[in-house]
Amino acid sequence: MDFGELVSAIRILELSVKQRPAAIRALVQAANWEDEGIAPDTVLEAIEEREAAAQTLVSSDFALPHAFVDWEGDFRVVLGRSRAGIDYGVPSGQSVKLIVLLVIGRKLQQTHVEVLAGLAELLKLPEFRQQLIEAKDTRTIDSLLLAKAGIQPDQRPARAPGIPRLTQVIVRQAIQLVESLGAQALLVAIDRLESVPWEPLSQWKGRLLLVTTEHSDDFHIDREDTHVFEGLHASLSRMDRANLGQLLASSQNLLHEKTSVVCVTGPDGRRLDSITVTKPEAHLRAMLSEKNRRGVDVVRPAVMLRVLSLAVEIAAEGREAHPVGAMFVVGDARNVLRNSQQLVLNPFHGYSRQLRNVLDPSLTETMKEFALIDGAFIIQGDGTVLSAGTYLMPKSLPPGLPQGLGARHSTAAAISAHTLAMAITVSQSTGTVTLFRNGTAVFTLERAAATKW
Repeated sequence: MDFGELVSAIRILELSVKQRPAAIRALVQAANWEDEGIAPDTVLEAIEEREAAAQTLVSSDFALPHAFVDWEGDFRVVLGRSRAGIDYGVPSGQSVKLIVLLVIGRKLQQTHVEVLAGLAELLKLPEFRQQLIEAKDTRTIDSLLLAKAGIQPDQRPARAPGIPRLTQVIVRQAIQLVESLGAQALLVAIDRLESVPWEPLSQWKGRLLLVTTEHSDDFHIDREDTHVFEGLHASLSRMDRANLGQLLASSQNLLHEKTSVVCVTGPDGRRLDSITVTKPEAHLRAMLSEKNRRGVDVVRPAVMLRVLSLAVEIAAEGREAHPVGAMFVVGDARNVLRNSQQLVLNPFHGYSRQLRNVLDPSLTETMKEFALIDGAFIIQGDGTVLSAGTYLMPKSLPPGLPQGLGARHSTAAAISAHTLAMAITVSQSTGTVTLFRNGTAVFTLERAAATKW
C-alpha cells in the first residue's frame, strides 16, 4: 500500500491512561464513529472479539489491534502514544508504548492484509518506533511519519472526506419533509461543499441553499436551483449559521416571508444531525424592510449584511488575542449625529466616500483596528462610514428595556428607539452580536462556544 495514503489517514492521539481497555476505548472515541451513525461500543465489541481470538501484540512496545465493522467506508487508523506505557495484559508484564488501532469496513475485507502489511512495514524498525515514543508532541510524530513515507508536509496526499452516514440519512429525511410541508427551500449549513451529501440531493429538484464556512474554488456544482452563500464564520453556533443563511438568501429574493424553510444543521461544520422548520419572517422584518429609511438615507440590505458580517468577525477574532466590543449604528445618520459627539478626532474625516464604504473589502482591517476605540461607528444607509469613536447621547432609555444590559447595549437600544437607525453591538464578554431596532433586540448571533445550538 502507498505510504503516503496510509500516513495521511492516521490520526494521532496522546494516551494518558494506564490500562489496555481504557486505551482501546480512547482510540475508538478519537475516530468519531458517531459521525457514521455507528455506536463506539459496537466498534469496541468487534475489537475485543478479535483480540480474544488472537492478541495483536506485534512486539514488546507495539500493538496493532484491528477489527471489521458494518460500515460503508474503507478504513480508519488511530495511533496512540504513551511515554509512560500501557499495561497490555501480557505475561511478561512489559508496557506497550505505541498502539495502532485499525478498523476496516467489511466491504474492504479482501484488502485488509494489504493495509496491515503497510502499517507493519511503516513501524517495523525499533529505532523508528523509539523516535515516535520520544517525540516532543503529536505534531512531531506526524512529521516523523511523513518523513518515513518520503513526502513533505505540503505534499501530503489529500484524502477525500467521507460523508457520515448520519448526515446522509438526515438530508434524505429533510428532503421528504420539504415535500410533505410544501416548504420553499432546503437550507444546509455545512463547512465545505465537499462535505455535502450530493447523492440524495442530485435526484431532488427543489431549491437548495448551502451556507458554507470555507471557500471552495475548484468544486463544480452540477445541479439546478442551488445557491451557495459563504458565511466564512465557523465561530457561529449552528442555528445562527442557518439564520445568517436565511438573511443572505432573502437579500437575493430567494425566500418569501410567510413560507417555511427546512434547515439542516449540526454541532460542527461537517456532521449534520438536526432538522429545524422555520420561517424567515422575523429576520426579514428586522433587517430588510423598506421602512429602513429616513429621507434619502435608505439602508441597503447589502450594507446591513456586510456590517453584521463584520461584527461577527470582530466577535470571533478579537484584536491582538483579546476580546473586543464594538457598536455600529446604520441609517438615519443625520439624526444620529444630532445625538452624539466625537470622543476622539474622527479617523474617517476628509477621505473620499469611495474609500470609506463598508462594502469595500479593503476597509475591513481598518474597521477592525478602529473597533478598539471607545464609541460607535456611524454608517449611512449606502455604506459610507461617517465616523468612528463617536459618543452617543440618546435622550432617554426606551421603556421595557431588559435589566442587566451593559452601557453599550443600553445605548444601542436607546439610539434605535429615538431614531430610525439600527444598531449592532458586539459583546466583549460573550462575543454575542445583537441587532437593535425601535429600542428592542430583534436579532442575535451567538458564538458556538457560548451555546451548543
